[in-house]
Amino acid sequence: MKIRDNEYWKCCFARLEERQNKLASNSRDEIEWLYRQAVREIEGKVNTWYRKLGENGVSMAEARKPLSAAELREFKWDVHDYIKYGQDNALSGQWVKQLESFLGRLSVSKYDALRIQTRQSIESLFAKQSGIVSETMKEVYQSGFYHTAFEIQKGLGVGWDIPRIEQNQLEKIIAKPWTVDGKNFSERIWRSKQRLIAEIDYDLSNKIISKADPKRTVDAITDMLNAYKSGAGRIVMTEEAYFNSLAQKDCFDDLGVEEYEIVATLDSRTSGICQSMDGKRFSVKEFRVGVTAPPFHPWCRSTVCPCFDDFKESAGDGERYRIPDDLNYQDWKKAFVDGGDKFAFAGVDKSGNGDIIGITKNANGKEILIVEHTDVVGKPNSITQKESSKGGIERNYYDENGKQSKQIANNNHGKPKQHPYGKNGEHAHDYIYDESGNLTGRPIRELTDFEREENGDIL
Repeated sequence: MKIRDNEYWKCCFARLEERQNKLASNSRDEIEWLYRQAVREIEGKVNTWYRKLGENGVSMAEARKPLSAAELREFKWDVHDYIKYGQDNALSGQWVKQLESFLGRLSVSKYDALRIQTRQSIESLFAKQSGIVSETMKEVYQSGFYHTAFEIQKGLGVGWDIPRIEQNQLEKIIAKPWTVDGKNFSERIWRSKQRLIAEIDYDLSNKIISKADPKRTVDAITDMLNAYKSGAGRIVMTEEAYFNSLAQKDCFDDLGVEEYEIVATLDSRTSGICQSMDGKRFSVKEFRVGVTAPPFHPWCRSTVCPCFDDFKESAGDGERYRIPDDLNYQDWKKAFVDGGDKFAFAGVDKSGNGDIIGITKNANGKEILIVEHTDVVGKPNSITQKESSKGGIERNYYDENGKQSKQIANNNHGKPKQHPYGKNGEHAHDYIYDESGNLTGRPIRELTDFEREENGDIL
């Protein structure tokens, strides 16, 4: 297992938080675009309504007049479209029922028609917002869990299978409330929608009573939507901070990490509480959002990183494999999450390259695996190194099939007569196999010039 300093882990997990934050930022941008689109829709509907009734203002008496027969038919066509859209796009069932009730009416006021049109835009907006936040939080949690496992395994240089997170698990995780008000994000979005609908209804009524012109009416609705747009951004960014933090904590539990450190994003926007928490360490058992773990406040950008002072991996009894420094996330996930082939990875517990305790390089820059024991089977095209029980260093070479092809020792093992080579008895053994693959001999010989060159670091 590799030894990494604390700065390594802090950098890794700061980069991971940047990635997760970007996921949420993209969703926030998408939601803000939806709000701008809703403003344009409502503006068009309000202006059309005013053009039909009076450009300079409409009295409540005029607004309460019923639609003409032709207008009523057109309105009901719109309502049919709203109902179909609601059924196809998971709009509130309660709202769809309200729409259905209008189909049976013999008379609908002009004011109610405008209220229905604006309400449809709001219902559509918030349904889309809720769906985006839901899918983003699933991705944030799942991605946060897997990327945390990847960074830890890559940092330690040891990999093992990570259980897949199923869809039903994700649904339960994101549905669970975590804030002090006992509401999850879906409930808070629904509550915001109800408040906005009530505010728009109230403002429309007031503007009509005061015979306000269409610009004042549209400007007031735009201001309200912009205020709620800011709140929508706050929800998605704060929820990201929570679900990323939860994913890391759950991954720490699964991988046997016992301690973590707070890592704040330190810049001109960093809050006082995040500055004060930066660098503090806590036991994973003490994990508590807002107290010992982020988010510490809305829009929080702090994260955590694992501490490995006394780490003892405790993630089950499965196979362990060596993780190279250049392994990318997709290849890791394919092998250790999705159940793909691990042929390219040297085993740690049950392979010829067993118990990797470090990595070095030979004089030519090729990677050497430092191990505690060896076998005649190892990772294809690898080289291992171990200290000989008789002193000195032995390097073991494996061919493209994972069979040991030779061994190079940098000393005479205390037997100069049997190893009359070089200055210190350095020598090589070639490994000979029969047709069945059984080892039949290890003839000894002098090192070639190339072998001396590439192993010059130990000779």
